[in-house]
Amino acid sequence: MDSRALKMSALVQFKLWFHFASCTVFLSSGLWQPQVEGADFQRDGMDQPFRRAPMAESPRSIVIPLATNLHLAFDAQLLRTHTLWSGPGLNLRGPPYAGQKSPFLCDFDGTVLWSTPPIFPWSARSEPRKDFQERPPGARFKEISTKGGGVTLGYEFALPGGNTVRVRESPGLRRVGDANVIVRRLEVGACAEETRFLAHVEPGKTPAPLVESFGIVLQRKSDVLLVAARSKATVAWDFSDQPVDYDYDVWAENKLDSEIQRRHVSGSEARFYLRIPAHTDAVALDIFSAVCTAKAEAYQVGQTLARGPSTSADSGSLAGPAKEAIPSATRVFPGDRTFHRPASGDGFYRIEHFPVPKEIDLLVGGMDWLSNGALAVCTWPGQVYLIEKALGPVEEATYRRFASGLNEPLGLKVINDQIYVSQKCELTRLADTDGNGEADLYETLGDDWGFSGNYHAFAFGPAVDQATNFYVFLAGQRGRWNVPYVGWCVEVSPAGGKLEGFCSGLRAPNGWATFGPDHDLFVTDNQGEWVGSCKLNHLQRGKFYGFPSGYPAPEGDYTQPKTFQPPAVWFPRRLAPSASGIAVITDDRFGPFQGQMLVGDFQNGIVMRVALEKVNGQWQGAVWPFAKGFLGAVNRLTMGPDGKLYVGGCKRAWPAAAPFEYSLERVSFTGKTPFEVKEVHAKDDGLELIFTQPVDATAAAEQANYAVRQFAYKYSGNYGSPEVDHLGKENRSTPIEVAKADVSVDRLKVRLLLNGWRAGCVTAVRIADVASAAGQRLWHDTFDYTLNHIPQGRD
Repeated sequence: MDSRALKMSALVQFKLWFHFASCTVFLSSGLWQPQVEGADFQRDGMDQPFRRAPMAESPRSIVIPLATNLHLAFDAQLLRTHTLWSGPGLNLRGPPYAGQKSPFLCDFDGTVLWSTPPIFPWSARSEPRKDFQERPPGARFKEISTKGGGVTLGYEFALPGGNTVRVRESPGLRRVGDANVIVRRLEVGACAEETRFLAHVEPGKTPAPLVESFGIVLQRKSDVLLVAARSKATVAWDFSDQPVDYDYDVWAENKLDSEIQRRHVSGSEARFYLRIPAHTDAVALDIFSAVCTAKAEAYQVGQTLARGPSTSADSGSLAGPAKEAIPSATRVFPGDRTFHRPASGDGFYRIEHFPVPKEIDLLVGGMDWLSNGALAVCTWPGQVYLIEKALGPVEEATYRRFASGLNEPLGLKVINDQIYVSQKCELTRLADTDGNGEADLYETLGDDWGFSGNYHAFAFGPAVDQATNFYVFLAGQRGRWNVPYVGWCVEVSPAGGKLEGFCSGLRAPNGWATFGPDHDLFVTDNQGEWVGSCKLNHLQRGKFYGFPSGYPAPEGDYTQPKTFQPPAVWFPRRLAPSASGIAVITDDRFGPFQGQMLVGDFQNGIVMRVALEKVNGQWQGAVWPFAKGFLGAVNRLTMGPDGKLYVGGCKRAWPAAAPFEYSLERVSFTGKTPFEVKEVHAKDDGLELIFTQPVDATAAAEQANYAVRQFAYKYSGNYGSPEVDHLGKENRSTPIEVAKADVSVDRLKVRLLLNGWRAGCVTAVRIADVASAAGQRLWHDTFDYTLNHIPQGRD
C-alpha cells in the first residue's frame, strides 16, 4: 500500500513535543469540577472516565483524567501515551460541542509535563532498526474497559513470526510525598521473545542520566524526570542518547479543511526502553514517571517506590482517579415536566412529542430497539441512552445513561441485545459486563480506515447483512485522497475486524437501510460538490457513486471523476435539501404503505415516502412528502415494535427549519386512510399510478388533469446543480405530453401514456382535480419518479 495513504498516525505537534515545563502537579481537594463551557468549546465533568476525541497529536486520542488538573492522552492508532499535561481537561471543539465547524481539533490549556513523538513503542528482540510511524501489521487496538472504576486500554501487537501479544494498559496516579507519580500498569500476555517498550523520549541534548537501583533520574532544563519500573519479571532499562534525523506528518487545520504538515526532527534524542524478558504466562509491570523539582526529591520518590510492592496490582491500587473522589452522577432522568406540546400531524398521521430532559442534550445520532422495549439512542456529543417506557405515554418515558465519552457516534444498531455504534474513529460494541446497567466495555470491532479529525469526517451506520457483516459509511466531504477509505462504504467482518472497501463515491451518507427480499443496501447522500441533489443510492460492490473518494480509489479520479452509478431516487431540492435517516415500513398497523421506505430530511424537518421497483434489474422509484410538524431537524427514523415511527432530531451547526436543537417524536397511523398515489410503475409507454382508494373515473380519465415534466442534474464539482431540461438548459424542465389516461376497471389504477419522455431523467407529475370515488381530495398532488430505465415490452 502507498505509504502516503498510511501515514495517519504520526500526529504529534512538534511544538508540544519540545515544550516541557518545571512544575509539580498538585491534586486538588474538594468536589470534582462540573462541565465547563467556553466561547468555542466544552469540557467534560470529572465523572467522565475517558473521552475519545481528535487532537493534533492523534485523531484517535483517548483522554483520561487522572485528577482534577492532571490528564493523560493515549493514541489508539500507534498504541502510545502521547501527552501528559497539568491543567484543565480537554477543550472539546467542533459542531456537537460548540456549534461551530472550526476549530475542530480538540486542545487543552495547561502545561505539558512529557510527551512522546509518533513512534510505535513496541519492538521484539532488540532495539528496532527503524521507527514505525504508522501502525505495523498485526497491531490492533482492542478495547476500553471501565470495569472497577479505572480505565484499562486493551491492544495487541505482533512478533516477527506473526504471533500476537495481548497488552492491557491502565494509567493511574500515585501520591508519594508532595509528588504525583504517573503509573502505567502493563499486563503483557504470553510472549516467546524478549520485547522492548519505549516508555519515554526526551528531545534535544540531555545530561547523562543517573542510573540507580530504583530507576533513572534525568536532569531536564528546569526540572527532574524520574522513570522507574517494578515487576516480578526481570525487567531492565536501556537508555540511549542518539543522533536522529527523520520526518513525519502531522495533522492541522486550514480553515475548514484538514491539512498535512511535514515535520523534520534532527539533533539528539534520549530514549528510555524497558526490556521485558520472554515469558510463558502473562506478566504485570508498572512504569512510574514523576516530574520532580530537584534530584533530591526524585531520589526520595524513587526509594519510596522501591520499598513498595512489586506492582500496583499487588498493592490493590486502582488506575485512574480514586472511586471515592468521584460523586455518584445522576444517570437516570425523567422527562421534562415543564414541557407541554400538543400532538401535531394531520388527520392520517399523528405526531407526539416526547418531553426530553433538558440535562441530556439528546442530539440523536442513532436509534434501535432492545428486546425489552427500551429504545437505545446514541447522541452526537458522545452518549448512549436507554429510553425506558418509550412505547407508553410520552410523559412516562425515562432516560438512562448507558455509555459516554464516544467520538461523535452517528449510528447505532442492536443485534441480539448487543449495542453497536459507529464512532468517527471506529466501529464499537458496547457491553455491560458487571450488570450495573451501564457499559463498562467499549470493544473495537474495526478502525482500519483513515481519520483526519476533520469536523466532517463522519462515520455513519452500521448496517448489517444476513451474514452479520457490518457496513460503515464514511463521509467524503472535506476529505483527502491520502486518507484511506474517505468517501467509501467499508465492510467489517464480525470476526477479527477485517476491513474491505465495498464501494466508493459517498459525500455525506446520512441515512442507511437494507431493503427488499435480498436485503439490498441503500444510503441517502447529500447534495454538494459532485452531487447535484440529494439522492437515494442502492449500493453495490465495486460501484462508484459520484463523490471523489480516498485511497485505494485511483488518485487520478480524485480531482476529475468521469461518471457514476445513478441513484435509485433523486430528491428534488424543494423537497429535500438535506436527506437523512431511513426506515422501512414493515407493519400494516402504520397504514397502507407496507414495504415502502420513509426518508427524513434534516433541513426541512420532514419525512418523505419512497416507493421502489426494479426495472431491468435495477432499483428506481418515486418520492412524495409524507409528514411534517416535527420540533427537531429530522435525523434518524426507526419503526417501533408497536408499529409506530420514532423520529430523532438533531441540529446544531447546520441550519434547519425545526425550532429545537434536539427532539424525540412518535408518529402513529390514525386509522383513516388518505387518498393518495400509493405506487408508481414504469411501463414501456408511460407510468402506471396505483391509488389507495378507487378514483372518480371521469376526472381520472381527463388528460388535462395531469401535468408531467422531466429534468436532470449536471455532474460537476460545483455545489449542487440546477434542474436542466432535455437540451441541457439550466433552471428549465421539458414538458411531457400526456397522450391518454386509462382508468382500470376497479378504478385503483390510472395508466398515463406519455410522449417525448426519456430515461435518465426525473419525471415530475402533478395531479389536479382528481378525487376519490367518495369525493376525497388527494393528500399530496405531486410526486417525482426517477426514470433510470424504461422497461422493455408492454404488459
